Amino acid sequence: MAKLKVMISIIIPTYRNPEYLDICLKSCIEQQHYKNQIIVAVDGFIEESNEVLLKYKKDINVLDLGENQGMQQALNLGVMNATNEVIFIVNDDNVFCKDFDKAILEDIKERSVITLNQIEPTGPGIFNFPVKDFGRNPQEFKYKEFIDYESSIKKDKLSVDGGIFPFAMYKKYYMAAGGFDTIYNSPFICDWDFFLKLDLIGIGMSRSHKAHLYHFGSTATKNGKESDRFKESEHPAAQTFLYKWGFGPQIFENNSHNPKNNEIIKGIKYE
Repeated sequence: MAKLKVMISIIIPTYRNPEYLDICLKSCIEQQHYKNQIIVAVDGFIEESNEVLLKYKKDINVLDLGENQGMQQALNLGVMNATNEVIFIVNDDNVFCKDFDKAILEDIKERSVITLNQIEPTGPGIFNFPVKDFGRNPQEFKYKEFIDYESSIKKDKLSVDGGIFPFAMYKKYYMAAGGFDTIYNSPFICDWDFFLKLDLIGIGMSRSHKAHLYHFGSTATKNGKESDRFKESEHPAAQTFLYKWGFGPQIFENNSHNPKNNEIIKGIKYE
């Protein structure tokens, strides 16, 4: 169990998604057990998020990338500016649950990555995440019902089926793996082999069942106004992975990524 004097830097990359960022930050600030550093890495178009950022300015640090440089760069710069030992990377369309930070600090170990569950509004869920619909957008989201339900399903256990986002780890191992590779030139796809690199340096991955964040589901990318650009980037990212490692990402069922010829690629997994 981690010592509670270790604190967390929460890194939230955002791209043209102010309505979802608003509830993400509201829940992060309200539901944290400790006082954490919250870094919002704005990947371009900051004017669209200014109202939200000003609303929470006393509780957050804003990192303005100036122009759209891609999630990889946003995450790398966010981590570089983190002042705490543990980093927690979260999408801007997540809603935080009660005491999420306490759960992370209780479960994280020195050479490990901890994935937190995501409750998805529709199923089947990626990585067997729970499925329960508390709303498809911030306007209809049932905030209190989600908090109450999530508290009722917490389990004090770790499993070996760690997924991808959201995840927590020690900053020094993120840096040891070289961060996210900016060779992936999509504005949305992160480094598909980041967790492979962690595995190669002996960093294990586990899933905590003490906390479940709600996930609206890539609203600013796959399902929103930028969806065409996002989908077009999937296949080149898979080809980049193949070029780098000599084999492609594994093909799974039950995922919304559909890059080419109806193949289904399930995130950052490898053979």
